Amino acid sequence: MRKLLALPFLALALAQPLPEALKKAPELPTVVTARLEYETRAKDLERTLQDPLRTPLAELQARQALALAEARLNRALAQGEESIASAYTGVLEAEAQVRLAQKALEVAELGLKATEIRLRGGGATAIDLLEAQNRLLEARKNLELAERGRESALAQLKNLLGDWKVEPLKALPPLPQEGVVEELLKAHADLLQLRNTLELLRFQRGLLDESFTPKKDIEALEDQLSTVAKNLENLERSLRVGLSARHRQLAPLLQAVRSAEEALKLAQERYAAEEKRFRAGLSSQLALLQQELGLLQAELSLAQARGTYLKAYYGLMASR
Repeated sequence: MRKLLALPFLALALAQPLPEALKKAPELPTVVTARLEYETRAKDLERTLQDPLRTPLAELQARQALALAEARLNRALAQGEESIASAYTGVLEAEAQVRLAQKALEVAELGLKATEIRLRGGGATAIDLLEAQNRLLEARKNLELAERGRESALAQLKNLLGDWKVEPLKALPPLPQEGVVEELLKAHADLLQLRNTLELLRFQRGLLDESFTPKKDIEALEDQLSTVAKNLENLERSLRVGLSARHRQLAPLLQAVRSAEEALKLAQERYAAEEKRFRAGLSSQLALLQQELGLLQAELSLAQARGTYLKAYYGLMASR
């Protein structure tokens, strides 16, 4: 296993604690199954190499089986990391949604009280009161939905990691280098399987003696070679187009994160200014709560932008 564990992974480290969560990927059932298959194929190759009566064909097949098992194990690991990152960011987004819904409920409650006071003083109508009551009911409903969403997100993460404390992200992985698409294609298990088939067919073709092998058998094998080669070419072309598109998508998504970060800074500044006005007696509690609501909305937007980028990033890395 030393060779496998030394392989460089394309996923880059994030700020704590998500990297610790990603370290749980090798423990996921799909990864454990893939690792057992890899270990079995490694033992098969070892036994084959120790057999003095082995044939070149048997050795080739054993080496191919190990290489394919290794590629599938690395795919399972990457897909496990993708699942963990998606669940982790899903919890962060759900928690931000709950905080926003809680504040929206607080604003709706205060708004209703203000409307009731204005109604008694003749500054509001019965319709204004009904609208305020409806806003409160809607806010309560939204909070219930947000809380159920959080419970679902936490359950999904727990299913992967067990009990795990989720903390806000402080950094994101940078954009992958241009060569990442070619690296992913080189490591792609489906392409490797076709390459192995093509190599095996070519090896078998080299064993045929045209003097003793029927022409129809040779032609059938060559037709098979041509078909596999064409399938390999088509699949590689299709995968390259898809991976390139997904890679190009990352830059705008990361820019969206930067924009959300700037929007959050502005919301923080607005809230700080409103808080000073409130303390100076120049602003109402409702106005302050509304600014805080805007701040929480900006925090949610940032959490969503980060989650979208991370899901796309790890989704790309898992495409192997």
